[in-house]
Amino acid sequence: MNFVDIQVNGYAGVTFHGEPLTREQMHRVATRLHAGHVRAILPAVATHDLDHMATRLRTLRERIDEDASWRRLMPAFHIEGPCLSPEEGYRGAHDPRFIRPASREVLEPLLEAAGGPQRVAMVTLAPEVDHGLATTRWLAELGIIVCAGHTNAPLPVLRDAEQAGLQFCTHLGNGTAAVMDRHDNVIQRLMSLETIRFALIPDGHHLPFFVVRNWIRWLGIERCVFTTDCTVAADAPENFDIDPRFELDRSADTPVMRLRGTPYLAGAALTMARGYANATEHIGLAESEATALCSTQPAQLIERWLV
Repeated sequence: MNFVDIQVNGYAGVTFHGEPLTREQMHRVATRLHAGHVRAILPAVATHDLDHMATRLRTLRERIDEDASWRRLMPAFHIEGPCLSPEEGYRGAHDPRFIRPASREVLEPLLEAAGGPQRVAMVTLAPEVDHGLATTRWLAELGIIVCAGHTNAPLPVLRDAEQAGLQFCTHLGNGTAAVMDRHDNVIQRLMSLETIRFALIPDGHHLPFFVVRNWIRWLGIERCVFTTDCTVAADAPENFDIDPRFELDRSADTPVMRLRGTPYLAGAALTMARGYANATEHIGLAESEATALCSTQPAQLIERWLV
């Protein structure tokens, strides 16, 4: 199996959101990903102060470029934020202090830090904070996959965004309010679009398995891919140094990070191998369908970046 994961925030006890990675940390991440039959990932950098985000991208890119095998494993980045909805619930865990409207001025320095547009495969933004959808058009013209995520955009805005170059939905059903209108909500609006594709997190925590199955049946499997959106806790050693605010819940066959002492999610601990197993064991998909979602279709999605 050659899994491809389009959104990875950290792995094997190593986070991509903290201090610059050492060579030993990068070696550990690469070794564990290869052991899990992962062909390629998009390291994700999420909302923070712009200088901090640029530094994360630059230092991670420089470390990746030290080894050809790391470059093949991590061929491009997924930038998630900071141009997201500021609304409670829809912004998810993204810090509201750093959320801002979408503009070329905000994102251009991040693309440059990543090594240019050719090193950024995906940018997740909320269409409603992109005035006139100018940023969506600009990113699409650069060949970057523009993704809607952490959004509560009205349907007319989403339809206009689709025409402007929106191609993808980041982790459908997550980054949304816990309580929404039962009919006119952003999940229904996104699923009503004609051409965009959708990422789903198949860990049973971010989405119940029956919901994943329902949405695949509704959308058609060819419009879906699986992602882990995993954090430092994925495939982490038993004694890894976890932030004291969080705890790793291992009570199910797929672990999950939670805010300590609460039921609230604080990040996925899913591996793609476990996601594949969940597809066949819990979601009821055939092995060929699980392979399409975890390997073939995400590879096709980012084909131009794969080394």
